[in-house]
Amino acid sequence: MEGMNNGPLIGVSELKGQVGTQPRVWIKNEAARVGLAETLSTYVMMAFGLGSVAQVVTGQGAFGQYISINIAFGLAVAMGTYVGGKVSGAHMNGAVSFTMCVFGRLTWKMLPLYICAQLLGSFLASGTIYAIYYEAIHNYCGGNLTVTGPKATAGIFATYPAPYLSLVAGFVDQVFGTAMLLLCVMALSDQKNKPPPAGSEPVIVGLLVMLIGMSLGSNSGYAINPTRDIAPRFFTAIAGWGFEVFRAGNCWWWVTLVAPLIGGVLGAGVYKAFVELHHPHPPEQNRVLGEDEHIPLVKRV
Repeated sequence: MEGMNNGPLIGVSELKGQVGTQPRVWIKNEAARVGLAETLSTYVMMAFGLGSVAQVVTGQGAFGQYISINIAFGLAVAMGTYVGGKVSGAHMNGAVSFTMCVFGRLTWKMLPLYICAQLLGSFLASGTIYAIYYEAIHNYCGGNLTVTGPKATAGIFATYPAPYLSLVAGFVDQVFGTAMLLLCVMALSDQKNKPPPAGSEPVIVGLLVMLIGMSLGSNSGYAINPTRDIAPRFFTAIAGWGFEVFRAGNCWWWVTLVAPLIGGVLGAGVYKAFVELHHPHPPEQNRVLGEDEHIPLVKRV
């Protein structure tokens, strides 16, 4: 606009005569910063992901199909990683955090913080999507919130097994899906292998999640994440669906809590046993990556 300065905008610190000073850090506690970042990154991932499911279900196919959910959750993971990746590592998945602790890439004392942040982010995202799609959900189901049946809507928020799936087969399904996730995450974070270009890691991890959904999702909705599943499930229990959300699928809920933890450790262990442990070690003077050369995608706290 006419009369405006076309040069750089003058910051508040410059107006106060503090040119070049560092911006104020509002929260200096590392644990608090990690917790906030992990909560927000999980919230972003879950809001986009659950929103895609709500749109497909309530739209009855008019606004997307199963492939829409696969793509949306992949992009949601990428966006969530960009939001908190530099601060918390943006695990957004209790199985990832647990596996990082098992392999010494995250201290055990930080695990409760990560789990609580992921649960909070997932719960808040569930509430947000329910509020946004409240009228659409009730219009779709006629106000009858059910867990199973032709007009079931609980599956918008948490995962449930296909009618043909047994608990044993479902358990194996979740172990394998999470194992593939962590195996590939370990590969992507291994600087001695073929890591993605710096800054592109969130997109690649998002593509990985999309791939898992497109290849391993039909049996039970590829939860592969205990915190992603239990927090929305609890939300639906208190929001009107009742505790049938825990009884459905032969009490399916515990499978998504236990199996991903086993699968994550198994997948990461397989990668280490088959690949990472066998990298040649160059002389110390030729090393330039330092002690974190294997873990750019995780936060060591």
